[in-house]
Formats: sequence, C-alpha cells, structure tokens
Amino acid sequence: MEDIRFIDYFKWVGISFLVVFSFVFLGGYHVGPLSARLLVAYGLFGYVLWRGSTEYAPTKDMKLYYNYLIVYLFISLLNFSAFSISFVKEIIAVHFVCCIAIFSFPRIFKTDVSIRGALIVLGFGFLLNALVTYLQAHNVPLGWAIGMHINPTELADIDEMRSEFTDNDQFSRSFIMGIMGRSVGNGYFIATMLPVLTYYIWDKFQMKTLWTYFIFVVTAMCVFYIQQRMALVVVVVYFFYICFRKNLSPISKFLAISTVIIFFAVYMDEFQSFDYNQLGRLAQTQDQTRSNTLTVLGDFVTNPRYLLLGHNQKITTEDYYIFHTMGHNTFTDSLRMGGIFLFITYIGLFIILCRNLINIVQFSHDEKDFRTLGLALGCLCYLLYSQTHSTGVQSGSIIFWVLYMLTIQSHRVWCELTDDEEMEVEEEYTL
Repeated sequence: MEDIRFIDYFKWVGISFLVVFSFVFLGGYHVGPLSARLLVAYGLFGYVLWRGSTEYAPTKDMKLYYNYLIVYLFISLLNFSAFSISFVKEIIAVHFVCCIAIFSFPRIFKTDVSIRGALIVLGFGFLLNALVTYLQAHNVPLGWAIGMHINPTELADIDEMRSEFTDNDQFSRSFIMGIMGRSVGNGYFIATMLPVLTYYIWDKFQMKTLWTYFIFVVTAMCVFYIQQRMALVVVVVYFFYICFRKNLSPISKFLAISTVIIFFAVYMDEFQSFDYNQLGRLAQTQDQTRSNTLTVLGDFVTNPRYLLLGHNQKITTEDYYIFHTMGHNTFTDSLRMGGIFLFITYIGLFIILCRNLINIVQFSHDEKDFRTLGLALGCLCYLLYSQTHSTGVQSGSIIFWVLYMLTIQSHRVWCELTDDEEMEVEEEYTL
C-alpha cells in the first residue's frame, strides 16, 4: 500500500514538473531547445502516468541512484555549480531522462514480445551507427550529414574537423562520431551492444549464430575506425570470456581463437595494406593526461574544499585540466563532481549494480536464458569501459540505464514464465 501511495504522489509531482518546470523555466531562461530525446522521454513519462500500472516499486539499486542524485544536487548547491546553465541542462536532459527510464520501463516492457521488439530497435541502431561510422571513416559527406543531423551539437565546426582527415593521419579518427557522438560515445555503444546483439552464440549451434559472427566482424571494423583503445579491450575481454565460459571442447576453443587471429591478419594485410602505423591510437600505450591522474588526484584530496565539496566548475584552464584528468575514470570523476560524500554514495551504487548483474549473469547462464545473459553482460561491459572514461553511470548515462532496465525486465519475465510453467506442471500432477 505504501509503495502504491508513493507512486501516486510521484505521479502528481511529475505532472507538475512537466507543466511548470519544462515550459516556464526552459522558456524563461533559455536552457536550450527540447531535444528529441527529451520529447520522447516526456511523452513516455506522460503515457505511463496516464495508462501505466503501479505494480512495480523501485528496487534497492534504483533507490540508491535516486539518493546519489539527491547528494549530487545538495553538494552542487553548496559549491554553487548548481546555478550554472550546463548543470541544469545535465540534470534535465541526462539524469531526469534516466529517472524516467527507470520509472517507465517496468510498466512498458512487460512481455517477452515487447523486449524482443526493443532488441530489434537496438539492433537497427547498431547497424545504422556502424554504417555512419564507416562513411565518416572514409570521409564521405553523407556520413557526416547523418551524424550531424542526429547529434547537431557534437561537432560544431564540421569543416574544420573534416580538414584534419588525411590518408596518413589515423589519429584524426578520434573525431568519428557515428550517430552516438564523438568516438568515446561511439565506443561505448559498440562495445556495450556487442553482447546484447550476439546472445545467440551462447545457445547450441543454429543458423542465427551466423548473425553473431557478422556482428563481431562489424564491431571489430568499427573499433578500428574510431581508434578507441578501451573499446578494443572490452571486445577482446568479451571474446575470451565466451571462449572460456561457453561449453566448448578445447579443440573448438583453439580453433575459434585461431580463426579470429588469422582473419584479422588477412584483413589487415590484404584489405588495409597493413603496417604498424595504421593502428594509430590502438598501438599507443602512453597517454600524458591519464598518466597524470594520480598526481592530480593527490593534489585534489589534499585540498579540504575540493575533498568535501568537489570541484565541478569549468571556467579556468585549471578547471578544465582537472575535469579532463580526473574524468578518465568513473570513480575519480564522481569524486571531482561532488567530493567524498558523492564518491562514497557512488561506490555503493557501483558495487550493488555489479553484484546484481553478476548474479543475473550466473542465473541466466544456468537457466539458459541467453537473452537476459546478453543484456547483463552488455551492462558489465559498460561498467568496465567506464574505468577509463568519464561518461559512466556517475554522469547519468541513458545507454546504461536503458540496457539495465531491459535486463531487469527480461529477468523478471523469464522468472514469471518459469513460475507459470512450474505451476502448470504441479496442477497437472495434482489432477
């Protein structure tokens, strides 16, 4: 009863927020135009409040995310970063959208069919992103036009960026955005979606397994184009996880690894006229910004004000240096954003998310629920990726929360179907 009452109160608060805040505040202070993502999120929220059921209460990890946001807002008020336009846009366009997804998904994706439909949409987005990435890597204007149409604010000076593309300058590929925005967002999407779209590979051999091989090849090509080292690490880790976790004979595992090595050797030699310099950033192990992380972190924690309230300003050159240096890890970034209190809150959120996902992976593998297994592994890939980038869960990534909520719902649907089947068997046995 209390959960239902809580959601009922939340409904009217949400309606008031949509009517008053979105139109009065946004219109008065010019925070920015309502993006397609915001319009979809608001429409989704309104639909669920009007027609959705109230049978789902927030779980422990979701409540902890809400608490994380409360701590973040409180500390941002204390360090005055909450009064900046960029912070308000972040809360509205990022974190609030994640809260909408957390609230709405359990009430929309209730059936096996609806979850499969969501996977089809994600698969289409993956292939579109791969196509646009390929076109941008070869500097085809159509690729840049599509990317800029979907993410118009990502590359404002498109002509200047395009001029940096030369045949011998592979580092310039770090500007490739696909449809997700810059190479980092592109890398997150590619590496995270790989397990989601290749979950058939965990089943016995069937024609659908060919789809997984195709996705692996597309993923490898995209990682090469965007020159994202962490994307390559995540893809390789997932590949070896399959080899050692899947029930295969030692000979099959050896053949799988050998096939991949031979394929890339032939591809690089024949189709890319491969030489060592073509690996670009993928061959670089030195990164001055990341190598200075511990030094900057040491200076950060010795400053009492920074340690307690964080330093979320981006005004001076020093501010941007702290932002980029500490932003290369999900934990140091949370410390930068809100100090020690937000850092502790985020550690709890991160641990609970990892624990839940690992439990779901183990359960799904044992129960042969491979769709949920792929979704959960995709979320874990995202968390692994965020160890070297700032766009992790602490920043309110909608990609993660969409996959996470689909994982939870897919797990629930599987358990409900399993329970129903067991009840039917018991009834037949009783009769």
